[in-house]
Formats: sequence, C-alpha cells, structure tokens
Amino acid sequence: MARIPLLQETDPAASEDSKAFLAEAAKARGRMLNLYRALANRPEAGRALSELIRTVYRSGSTLPQKEAELAYLTATVVNDCYY
Repeated sequence: MARIPLLQETDPAASEDSKAFLAEAAKARGRMLNLYRALANRPEAGRALSELIRTVYRSGSTLPQKEAELAYLTATVVNDCYY
C-alpha cells in the first residue's frame, strides 16, 4: 500500500487545485504516472518539480535530448533509484 495517497482525477475529495494539476500533468505527459498522482497531494510542489524537469531535461535545456536522457539515467543509477 502506498504511504502517500495516489489521487485520481475523479476523486470527489481531491481539491480543485489537485485536479487542475493532474489535468496539466496528463496534458504535458500524454499519460498519467503515479509520481504525478502522488504529487497532486501538494500541487504547488508538483508544479515546481515539473518546471525543474522541464528546465533541466526538456525544452528549457541546452543539452541535446540524448545527452539529457543520459544525464537523467546516470543520476538515477548513481542514486540507486530504480523506480
């Protein structure tokens, strides 16, 4: 069982801001990852993380896509993060 609730877009108990964050994440990613469902508990933190990812690894980066992905994967391995 998850320690942090994974919010659903249809959850009536979810705040409007949480639902809006989930809609933004789904539109940006094309599919919903559980990471964004967990971050929907704190939409402001989710937006900050999304902006960081966009800046470092995506459209805001000066790195070519392949090098950005290599940096991301290297950081994942070095930090023993295998999610």
